[in-house]
Amino acid sequence: MTLSWREPYLRSLLLILAVLSVLPLNVARAQEVGSRQFSAMQWRLIGPFRAGRVTAVAGVPGHPDTYYFGTPGGGVWKTTNSGQVWRPIFDSQRVASIGALAVAPSNSNVVYIGTGEQTAGHGLYKSADGDETWENVGLQDVPYIQAVIVDPQNPDIIVVGGNSVGVGILWLPLAKSARTANRGIFKTTDGGKTWNKVLSSDDSLGVVDLCSDPSDPRTLYAVLYRPASGAGDSEVPATSQIVKSVDAGSTWNPLVTKGLPEKGWGRLGITVAPETAGRRLYAILAQGFFRSDDGGATWQQSTQDPRVLGSAYFSRVFVDPRNPDVLYVAQTSLYRSTDGGRTFEAYVGAPSGDDFHVLWIDPQNSARMILGVDQGAIISVDGGKSWSSWYNQPTGQFYHVSTDNAFNYRVYAAQQDSGTAGVLSRSDYGEILAQDWFSIGGFEYAFIVPDPLNPNWVYSGGWYGSVVRFDKATGQIATMFETGEKYRTAQMPPLAFSPQDPSTLYLGTQFVLKTSDHGLSWQAISPDLTGYKEKENEEEPKRDSDKPRPPAITTLSPSEVQAGVMWAGTSDRIVQLTRDAGATWQNVSPRGLVEPTEILAVEASHHDAATAYLAVGATRESTPPYVARTHDYGRTWQKIVNGFPEREMVRVVREDPKRKGLLYAGTDSGVFVSWDDGDHWQSLQLNLPATPLTDLQVHANDLVISTFGRALWILDDVTPLREISPQIAASDAHLFRPATAMRV
Repeated sequence: MTLSWREPYLRSLLLILAVLSVLPLNVARAQEVGSRQFSAMQWRLIGPFRAGRVTAVAGVPGHPDTYYFGTPGGGVWKTTNSGQVWRPIFDSQRVASIGALAVAPSNSNVVYIGTGEQTAGHGLYKSADGDETWENVGLQDVPYIQAVIVDPQNPDIIVVGGNSVGVGILWLPLAKSARTANRGIFKTTDGGKTWNKVLSSDDSLGVVDLCSDPSDPRTLYAVLYRPASGAGDSEVPATSQIVKSVDAGSTWNPLVTKGLPEKGWGRLGITVAPETAGRRLYAILAQGFFRSDDGGATWQQSTQDPRVLGSAYFSRVFVDPRNPDVLYVAQTSLYRSTDGGRTFEAYVGAPSGDDFHVLWIDPQNSARMILGVDQGAIISVDGGKSWSSWYNQPTGQFYHVSTDNAFNYRVYAAQQDSGTAGVLSRSDYGEILAQDWFSIGGFEYAFIVPDPLNPNWVYSGGWYGSVVRFDKATGQIATMFETGEKYRTAQMPPLAFSPQDPSTLYLGTQFVLKTSDHGLSWQAISPDLTGYKEKENEEEPKRDSDKPRPPAITTLSPSEVQAGVMWAGTSDRIVQLTRDAGATWQNVSPRGLVEPTEILAVEASHHDAATAYLAVGATRESTPPYVARTHDYGRTWQKIVNGFPEREMVRVVREDPKRKGLLYAGTDSGVFVSWDDGDHWQSLQLNLPATPLTDLQVHANDLVISTFGRALWILDDVTPLREISPQIAASDAHLFRPATAMRV
């Protein structure tokens, strides 16, 4: 984008206008700075426009170009041109995590959204005017709404299925709240004014599937999920239970069946075929694909295809609303059968795994469908012969963010399910286009660090704890480190360059390792910092198993102020400090940290070697905010959470490198700022939509962030945040000093 020399001065004039009419404030004492003072500042989306996971989809019969999709961390989106352009329609509600959505069959202006999937939601929302406005219609205490069925004749009659963990994280170690949160099946007959809990099941995690009989909407089926329990000889595998209602969801009873495996179904998906008078049902479970032709009384395994299996991540089956023999099973590809489940073909998707989840088929025209995939939402209007793009949805789920020293600088982050991305902060074409971003070959979740001496070299985490180096000049990717039998790592082993010696790169395993020859050799500069003692005859958990892996280092932060000072945090809540380049280490952990939390981020101060900041939280659930600081090398810590929402986890905290005590933090829903070293926090959301914020980096005068559902953003020129003072806040008007500009 061409940068005009006038821009900083225009921005300053806008800021002057924004300051007018604001009451005097004392920033030093941290009374909240009015957001109007910074209203001219705006977050700028830089993409990439590569979509992320989709959790819910719907179309509108009779409106062939209109579709919706929901995401686990990016809200709800709508297209009115069959997927050529998507726009967010739910940002005003400040709820990012979506588990279900439904359009009322009798009135397409009525749309329901069930919230909560990767993070807890806030109940059910309703629009009665075609998604122009929204109203919360209850169930705020149901953390994860996974299914919504609207009566085909009356849009005020709704049946909702909720669970206590979110479908996307069923296979992970369970949060404590999974056993206590409100879950089950709920029904309203007045559009959400009142609700009845029509099914409770305290021995399950709640509903993972819900469907109705297309020939008799009063008949519904639901699936309750029970996780695995016990271990060894006493282990009970995960399973499901099918329940049935014949009175439009008012009462439910277990479905008595024969022919299904006796136990260990895992997560089960179910649907009813049309034009069979409710006799034919299809089910997908851990042991394979099954079919019933007598309303679920007896079942037969209709195929031995080894690809068509259920799992904790998939287990959904969908049937053509106009042909009972055509059905689809969501897996690493979408598999289709045209003979009632006897044979299957890969219908769309890469066999290695695009990971398909949800499908909507138009009941009036089976050629129209929308798919929800790990990589986004795609639409077909010709029965699957062609599909729309998912490269027009900025809903990627990104982890740690970093920048290089090029001009214009590049922003790097790893995207869940899609790998890494390097994006130009600005483009020469007036907007950031597809040619302005690229993959650097790392894993889908990883730390990424560009080489300070050679911006064409980029190091990132690779598959299962390895480290790879991408050379932008040649396009080659080289493996620079593998764990072998000696090392163990966290899910994302941290990488960090030395601020004093840019040829030295650090890596966190259970040890701190360093290389000074570009990764050709590595040396340990610490003992095992986790304190982990392997038990005799203990087997290390298999990769992808449900058991937590042994502890490892999760975050590293070398001091910019004093050479030899480095902080390290671990997955078992230990903070370690060295002040002599690794010769000795000291455990300086705050007291009182407990499971399931870990050290998510440690930030060495840019101004004082004795100062550091911590963000503590969990990776598989949201925990209360915990941010702490030390000014004495970790001898004492102070908790600094005043201003954060009580139930919102803080994922990261960073200090501004130019103004001491100016801090930025990322939470489950956005960005916060503090001018008094963390004593008080307030929102810096501005125009940023609600979304989990995973990392921040200050690059020169810009604040760069990664989100877990809305891609990458930049807050250009934070000079006003650095310059604000009690005198400026109390003045009627102030001309902020613009940052140095460049004409390009």
